[in-house]
Amino acid sequence: MKKIAIALVFLLLFPCFVFAKYMAVLETLSPNDLLTRQEKLYLTDILRGQAVHILPAEQNWTIMTRENINVMLPPGKTIEECEGSCLAETGKNIAADYVAQARISQFGKSLAISAELYETASSKLISSFAGKGETVDDIEKIIKESAPSFFRKARDNALNGVGYVSTNNAFSFQGSKKFIVEVQTEPAGAIPTFDGKAYPQCTSTPCKIQLESGEHRLLVSKERFVDLDTLINVNENTQTIKLILTPNIGFVDVAPQISEEFKSISPVAVTINEKRANLGRNELVPGVYAVRISHICYDPIELNVALQKGETKEITDTLKRGVGALELDAVNNGEPLALPVIVNDSVMGTTPFSGVVPLCSKIEVEYDSVRREVPVSVKWHEVVKTTFDVNSQPVIEQPVEEPQQKADTAYAKVDSVKVPADTVKDTTATAASVPSAKRFWGGVTAGFIYNDFHSTHFGLNNIKHSSEYNVSVNGSDDLLSNFWGVGFKAGMSGLFIASPYFSVLGEFTLGLRQGTGETNLSVMVSRKDFESAQKQSDVKIVYNVKQLNIDIPVLARVSIPKVLYFEAGPMLSFNVYSKSKVDVSDIYGTQTFEQNGEFSAVEFDIATGLGVTRNIGKYILDFNLRFVIGLTRISDGEDSPKTWQGQLNATYWFL
Repeated sequence: MKKIAIALVFLLLFPCFVFAKYMAVLETLSPNDLLTRQEKLYLTDILRGQAVHILPAEQNWTIMTRENINVMLPPGKTIEECEGSCLAETGKNIAADYVAQARISQFGKSLAISAELYETASSKLISSFAGKGETVDDIEKIIKESAPSFFRKARDNALNGVGYVSTNNAFSFQGSKKFIVEVQTEPAGAIPTFDGKAYPQCTSTPCKIQLESGEHRLLVSKERFVDLDTLINVNENTQTIKLILTPNIGFVDVAPQISEEFKSISPVAVTINEKRANLGRNELVPGVYAVRISHICYDPIELNVALQKGETKEITDTLKRGVGALELDAVNNGEPLALPVIVNDSVMGTTPFSGVVPLCSKIEVEYDSVRREVPVSVKWHEVVKTTFDVNSQPVIEQPVEEPQQKADTAYAKVDSVKVPADTVKDTTATAASVPSAKRFWGGVTAGFIYNDFHSTHFGLNNIKHSSEYNVSVNGSDDLLSNFWGVGFKAGMSGLFIASPYFSVLGEFTLGLRQGTGETNLSVMVSRKDFESAQKQSDVKIVYNVKQLNIDIPVLARVSIPKVLYFEAGPMLSFNVYSKSKVDVSDIYGTQTFEQNGEFSAVEFDIATGLGVTRNIGKYILDFNLRFVIGLTRISDGEDSPKTWQGQLNATYWFL
């Protein structure tokens, strides 16, 4: 019985001696900017705690502590220097039978964990797990759920290694099973690695490789696609693994808005990071890009675009018309001429001309009532000087500031190619006949009116006499000399240009005239009876008048180009509204008399004036000072006044 008891004790203790194993859980790895050191230590402790729970000391498992591992490492070595199958070598260095490690990485906007367990003797991966979560708490939950089965494979592997001691001389060998695996990706051409290693027989998909049975970590990568990291289970021959890669790209759609008339002149040029790109869709990997859009008729657009995976950015800005400067002279056999300069059918001034002109404009001058196109091309933010000879005679070219070349405008700094500065020269214009010149201008006019009367006493000297007395009035002229007022006018203008020196102006304006006069009269009554005394009365009169008239002047205009013009001609005036008010004051008080529609006659006046025509930017304006004298009275009364006016006018020509 004693021998049987000893044998039973030995059998019970034998597994403890046979299966004594050391498990090392190495520190969790992650990029420094992803997890803090404290978070990585905490996750390692969670994984190590699960190992203690699944591999207890009662079964003769020893879970190595952080201090044990650091002491056992060779001098100058750190755990962070090794990963993948190299972990098995690290396990050998610290005398561990099994070694495990977790690694945290970024997966999109989430955190991803992958853990591996190696047997150090055979360098074989015997267990692994992977998962992803939004926070460190999610990763902790994955460890607690996956670690039990993860470490049980180490325990099962150790038990499977137990055998009975045989006393015979029989020989046996059981090698690891290997299978041929074919890896395919869509699209093809990805680079695979197996358990962190690249194999020369499988450098690009599709390819075939021979692997040991069990789980292997497969990582495939391809430019412009997201890396795919997965675990594969090799368990049969001619096994095919098919993987679909996710594109790691975005799109920039370039579709700027420009006028249809300029599309045929030159194409829109697009560069992205100083390289030529497409007008339309451009496929790019995520990142920040400098986009430049240009056209020879518009200001270029430069902007930075931040592009994310799967995102489409649209650029549909409306381009703004670019401008340049033009200095244009006109000559006839060497003699300078003052000719109208017409840009895109609008008169911009006269030669010698200097001003800002839109790019891709049609530039003309008018000579002998005929428009002639000037073959000159304005450059973006440059000054172009040229001389136009109406007889196509050779003229001396003016020096020009170096212009920006068309290729430079279209593709700035593309492929580091520069256009030589001497490839574009100044342009000397020649005459070219075009359809008949524009002779009629249209515009709006406005001005201030100084209004006064003449040729009247307002009837104050026409008081009737009696057979018994005579009446004399003193001071009646003061009312006219004190009468005046300020009004305004506004309306439309038309101009017929017969030549640069003669034109005819017509206006249709509505004018408000007003005025106020005041006088102190002395009225003397003398009776024919000499025995009666003379009687004198003092009377104060205040006279107010308002008129609203339609004025139609037709004036002949003689011009000295670029200096001034003189004008003169008749004017008809139609009264559409009038109101007068008279306040008469004497010793007995004040009495007021009002009358509407008093001035109903048609006036005939003569107008004369002088003025100037000036270009202000691209606008043409007239300024003149005009004097109007009335030849007829403003109503049918015998003593009705005649008008005279001083006018300060401005006209904007828009047609």
